[in-house]
Amino acid sequence: MSSTEREQRLAAELDVMRALAKQSSILEFEPDGDPPDRYTITLRGRGIKRGASYGADVEYVDQHKCEIRLGYRYPQQPPEVRWLTPVFHPNISYSGFVKLGECGLTWEQDLTLDVVCERIWDLARLAWFDLDTARDHSAKKWFSEQREVSLPIDARPLRDRGGPSPANVIHYQRGAAPSPASADDGILYIGEDTPTPPLPRRRPVRPRRDQDDDILYIGDD
Repeated sequence: MSSTEREQRLAAELDVMRALAKQSSILEFEPDGDPPDRYTITLRGRGIKRGASYGADVEYVDQHKCEIRLGYRYPQQPPEVRWLTPVFHPNISYSGFVKLGECGLTWEQDLTLDVVCERIWDLARLAWFDLDTARDHSAKKWFSEQREVSLPIDARPLRDRGGPSPANVIHYQRGAAPSPASADDGILYIGEDTPTPPLPRRRPVRPRRDQDDDILYIGDD
């Protein structure tokens, strides 16, 4: 990708983030660069954290900050994501780093930052986790044993103000998510306000005249 193409992509991502922020009461962001190649996002919603001391209790938090960096090889390479505030999640490292491929998001060049932000929000509210790819083994143990916390902690979608989503179907790598949607083979449906499309009108199939008379047609007519 040429430098001009990269700048055009970065500028387009800024438009995507602005559109997302208008559709969300949860997300705010601060861009850095011209065009931006780094974002600090704030998510105002419930999650959990745990103190650094051994045996510390798990506590609720109501705000998350993350940094998204679009490296030199973006969008050929996925963005780099790091949590800046305390968080307790099996797929987020102790130092806050997130590998999107381990969080059910298979990176493709045509994916945009709103998709990344939706996955980050799913991590924050514990709507998605996979114990098989855990990076924080203390969190893995806690999540495998705990029964008192109902998941997800925050039920709101990121686009809680409504409005059309750029895509209704996002392809994710299949993972052991606690959501029923993860049972689909590689497809996660998002966009709760998207209307159900009408079923196509059925056309009865009639047997051709040259077909054998022993064939029986069963249909609406």
